[in-house]
Amino acid sequence: QMNFFEATVASNGDDVVMSISDEQWELVHELDLNMFYDTGKGYADLGLDNVYGFDSQNRLVADTTKAWLGINGQPVAYYHLSTEDDGENYRITGRIPALLNDEYVNLIVIFDNDHPGGYVAGVQVDYKEGQTDTLSKNLDEIVDGDRIQFICDLYTYDDQYEDTYTLGSEFTVDGELQVQDVAVGDDAARITYRFTDIYNNEYWTPVIEE
Repeated sequence: QMNFFEATVASNGDDVVMSISDEQWELVHELDLNMFYDTGKGYADLGLDNVYGFDSQNRLVADTTKAWLGINGQPVAYYHLSTEDDGENYRITGRIPALLNDEYVNLIVIFDNDHPGGYVAGVQVDYKEGQTDTLSKNLDEIVDGDRIQFICDLYTYDDQYEDTYTLGSEFTVDGELQVQDVAVGDDAARITYRFTDIYNNEYWTPVIEE
């Protein structure tokens, strides 16, 4: 049984680093950055992204840039789904929950060799709460004139789920959607890391502050 809450978190110059034992690392199956945004009414969950690095002592270096994935300059809730990498070619897939013409959907974003900055591959209309790891092979296209409203989960300051929260304003699609990193705001963002072990148990680090 691992306990990542006992991971050593320390400041290393400009970086925040975390150390856990080699025995624990051997059990790690997935590692994702989790970002929350303080809306003034609670915390908006901006999702999970596979963003991390290691220093020369094999310690995890936390990403404290407070930047997050956005579409057309608007921060969105992004959830990393899968990474495929054979050493030469890679493909990273993630989902963005949204309302498309008032219907719950997931926008599917793909990063690969030809699109290192990412692109929106299409939309999955069979959005079901809790079934986040299932990706339909048949994606619908997004076309000019479609209305998109990005959404996320809102939690109280006591970390209890409260409601679906709208991020930004609804907009009408006009041309290709642009995937880019956007600044979230140093004062409003808080980050943690989620470790998933080989038994699919999940552990979160304490909130990491710069």
